[in-house]
Amino acid sequence: MLLLTNPMLPEGLRMTHVPAVRASRHGAARVGRPGPMAVATSAALPAKVLYDGQCMVCLTNKALLTFFDRRKGRLDFVDIRSSTYDPAQNGGVAFADAMRHFHVITGGTVMEGSEAVLTAYSKVGLGWLMAVLRFPLIRFFIDGLYRFVSKHRYTISRLLPGGKALTSAVTQLKDIESAAQGEGCSDEEECMLDYGDDDDDE
Repeated sequence: MLLLTNPMLPEGLRMTHVPAVRASRHGAARVGRPGPMAVATSAALPAKVLYDGQCMVCLTNKALLTFFDRRKGRLDFVDIRSSTYDPAQNGGVAFADAMRHFHVITGGTVMEGSEAVLTAYSKVGLGWLMAVLRFPLIRFFIDGLYRFVSKHRYTISRLLPGGKALTSAVTQLKDIESAAQGEGCSDEEECMLDYGDDDDDE
């Protein structure tokens, strides 16, 4: 929906409001053409990249994007696992949706899936390569690869360097949170957490 202020106002005082729109891997949706000031503001803002801070695949992708960005500030990374994560501040992307698919928010448009991946790498100066990967035949394989990695990202995470340590740390944190809530404990015994310590009785 495109909202305009009173058309009787002088041309220079008319304001255009463009809401965030969602675009899937099939391409970016288009909204009404914004004014020059809106274009300048959008261009100055970094694209938001939503990632799972407890997923090694996501952290590896974040590290690659950060390397290519080379401190130019073209991307703003948002950890969806953070207690301060607010969908209203991130294109209306709910936590559950962010967990299912990779999301990038740029210029009021929410990208998801493989399109979001291609958009993120385009933002850090690899647009020429992403243009090649968008060719129909190649894009078919890119979409398939994305679906496979997205579905098995936690399994793949355990195979990456540091993945087992991260998985173990996350598991222990979940165990502590569960114990704090009294889950897995009977009324007659205390909660005991196994931290892998082997105490030899001599």
